[in-house]
Amino acid sequence: MKKLLTIIIVSLMTFTIAEASLIEKGSTVAVMDLGVHKGTSDPDVNLLRAEGASGEYVIQRLVETKNFEVKDRTLVLDTLAELKMTGLIDPETAKKIGEILGVKYIIYGNVVDVIVDVDKSLVTVNTVKAHLVIRIMEVETGNILMAAKGEGKSASAFVGDSEQNFIVIGTTKVSQTAVHNALQKAAFQAVDILNERLFGTEKTKKKK
Repeated sequence: MKKLLTIIIVSLMTFTIAEASLIEKGSTVAVMDLGVHKGTSDPDVNLLRAEGASGEYVIQRLVETKNFEVKDRTLVLDTLAELKMTGLIDPETAKKIGEILGVKYIIYGNVVDVIVDVDKSLVTVNTVKAHLVIRIMEVETGNILMAAKGEGKSASAFVGDSEQNFIVIGTTKVSQTAVHNALQKAAFQAVDILNERLFGTEKTKKKK
């Protein structure tokens, strides 16, 4: 009976380790520019090149957390240009790009929305909220191994008519800095969640 129990425990431990090792640490990934879901964010957000900025934030966090080797973004973009492709891709295109770049995994996704939470009690301050989803795909199989959604918030002081660095979301003017801060926080959170789910690591402390 003890022998049987030992076998069961060992089997469960082996299964758990296999699940935790879904992707080997140190594997090389290429990060694509994130798409912006049509109709879920104000057109002015697109003018910020939110998809490119969010991709940069994803790369930044991946490098900081050190679980992956990340392909240089310039090399990725040059490869896309040679193939006459954009950075906004679907899974099939991602698979092809991954094979060309010689990487095992592709990380891609979408900015789901960028919205403003208007606090009527605080006339001078609004909150910009951003949500994005990233996915990691195995190039060889085309399978999505894991996905994570991140949320970011950033306060935006009242923007007057004379100020220039703003965009309009809905009917509210917010600073571009607040939008980028929200996108960065969303990207960082998504990468932290992805790392935790893939490697069982604790979320690293978010930068403020």
